[in-house]
Amino acid sequence: MSTWHTRSLAQRVPDDGLDAEDLSQHPVAVLSSAVLRAARHARAEDQAGFAARARVAVGVVIGAEDGTQPAWALPYEEFTALADAVAATCPRPLFETAAACDLLLSCVLDGDQVLATDALVEPCSQALSRALLTLAVTGEPDAELLRAEDARLPDELVTLLHDRARALAGSGSPDAWAGAEILAACWGERP
Repeated sequence: MSTWHTRSLAQRVPDDGLDAEDLSQHPVAVLSSAVLRAARHARAEDQAGFAARARVAVGVVIGAEDGTQPAWALPYEEFTALADAVAATCPRPLFETAAACDLLLSCVLDGDQVLATDALVEPCSQALSRALLTLAVTGEPDAELLRAEDARLPDELVTLLHDRARALAGSGSPDAWAGAEILAACWGERP
């Protein structure tokens, strides 16, 4: 069972997932969709083949890849099915951590002051989280991490993320440290 999904999203995502209208204002999916795409391409699978291997509907794969239904908003069973299928070609925590980072970015972009920060706290995912967050901002993948050209946020969201991370870092919120961490990882800034 994924520590991220059970601890961070148990209260946010109902058992049947989130509907598109229930997603955040900025539902980020760039990292998890890039990992999913990379895993499919590594096995030379199309979306239907990957869905069959994962034992989910092809629409689940399509939605997770195009961001219309981010992985972090999927029902637990579908999320873990995708994670298990991705793990056949990528290191196990990569997909889960990418989805957690997508959720974190979504929350920061929405101006939330209380966040799901497990990916930044857990010793097993801290370095990976920092690398993924940097990838989302710079678009320059780490050769060991991921060769995904579509894992960067659009320029306007990068600018908004910078502003919102700075606001979070100075907010006095118990999760202000996460804003400072994003600024440090992505821009080398210390508030």
